[in-house]
Amino acid sequence: MKKISTYIPSLIAAVLLVFCFLGGSAAMIADVYLTEDKTSAFAEKEKLGDKSMAAIEKYYKERAASTGIPASVFVDNISSDYVSSVIEEYISATYKALDNGGKFNPEVPVNPQLESAIDKFFNDYADEIGYEKDEKFIKKLDATKKNAYKTVGDCCDIFKVDSMNSHGLLKKLSRLYSKRYKLTAFVFGSMAILITLLFIIHRKYKREVLYWCGVPVLLAGIIGLIPSAYLISAEYYDSFTIKQPQVFRAYTRAMYKLTESFAAVSTALIVTGVCLIVVYKFVTGRPEKSAVPDDPAKVQEKETD
Repeated sequence: MKKISTYIPSLIAAVLLVFCFLGGSAAMIADVYLTEDKTSAFAEKEKLGDKSMAAIEKYYKERAASTGIPASVFVDNISSDYVSSVIEEYISATYKALDNGGKFNPEVPVNPQLESAIDKFFNDYADEIGYEKDEKFIKKLDATKKNAYKTVGDCCDIFKVDSMNSHGLLKKLSRLYSKRYKLTAFVFGSMAILITLLFIIHRKYKREVLYWCGVPVLLAGIIGLIPSAYLISAEYYDSFTIKQPQVFRAYTRAMYKLTESFAAVSTALIVTGVCLIVVYKFVTGRPEKSAVPDDPAKVQEKETD
């Protein structure tokens, strides 16, 4: 029968290890994937620039009748490379904000070709109808350029960070993100302390540590894999109600990527846990029957035979 003096502390350490392995898995995935370079590569791979360009075209075609400005004035002068550069700027500004207390200040790159096209349209139209190019004309021209940059920025803000910023969510995320390395160190440090504690508890029978580490690793893997597998198999993220195609694509694909990564790490934990338990069983083996002394009478009878 297991001693209470070793069983209870081992059980407590094992339970805490389950949370450590889960937290460590999440922290590791966040450290690997939630970076500017990885996000930029993700946006390029998912062709979010093309979807943002399509959103810009749709916007100006729908509003051409009400504004009186042909969509071609804007669309023909916004290249896919320019859209990609704007997306890059928003991604860069997002990570700067996460590292600096949530101060989100993206600067949409200047597009001389677009500004020239807007200038030409306004001047040609004014000359055609004989409109005086007064201060009101200049203000209207400047406002159109400003709105053009804002529209492009809104369509290229693939994760709607500006909206999160306006609702105060970005500042809260920044507090967590800026401490990610400390949190990761805390989780893995706690893990090391708990495993060391198990070695101390079972210093006379160190092989027991294989069992008390193997079970938490296995449980953490199962707890992580089951919901991850469900979210992926049920295509849960496809049910998001996001109207903008580029934003929907960005969020759903990012969530699937993170979930798939967590499922992969959880599977690795399960395999590791099973291996540790198998090794433990192999090392300990079966209890020897000779541990209980044979009856002297039976031993004498066998010798007589």
